[in-house]
Amino acid sequence: MAVITTKELLLYSNLTATAATIAAELIPMIQDRIAIIANNQFTTDLHLQDDMVFNAAARTIVADSSFAGEGFLSADDIYIYNSYRNDGYYTVASVATVTLTLTTAKSVVAELSGRSILISVVKWPVDVKQIAARMVAYDYNVRPAKSEGVKAHSLGPFSETFSDSEDQFGYPKSITDQLSSYRIARLM
Repeated sequence: MAVITTKELLLYSNLTATAATIAAELIPMIQDRIAIIANNQFTTDLHLQDDMVFNAAARTIVADSSFAGEGFLSADDIYIYNSYRNDGYYTVASVATVTLTLTTAKSVVAELSGRSILISVVKWPVDVKQIAARMVAYDYNVRPAKSEGVKAHSLGPFSETFSDSEDQFGYPKSITDQLSSYRIARLM
């Protein structure tokens, strides 16, 4: 499951069911942007670090150690670190002892790692889901009507001024500043 589902999107925003279905395509992008803005992948202490093999055709990840033994479950969101080509968020379809099968929402690239890869379960806070809903609604409703770089516009007696400053992705800071309590400082 991603940062927010279509059902949660309807709950936390004023989008209609049709709009929410269309806007659901924005969710993976929003999820990645939230992680960048907060410098936080929202991972838990439930993880496995091991040599792993990624099979693109079967959509599986095979480790030397046991995913099931560590407590991974189907429908878990996971984040993969330190692979050559597969870092990022995925959703688990099923768990066998040493094999994770992923959902079809995102593809993996075949990879024989030969190095230690970390896979961690992700837990999205409810507050972050609500922020994600606002970001999706902004992308769906507001962004298409705005011209890039325009701070105000008028047409006859109608005038509109955009006073809210924007972050690096063009979202109003009034939305993304709510992620500040989730920001993690990292030293390189």
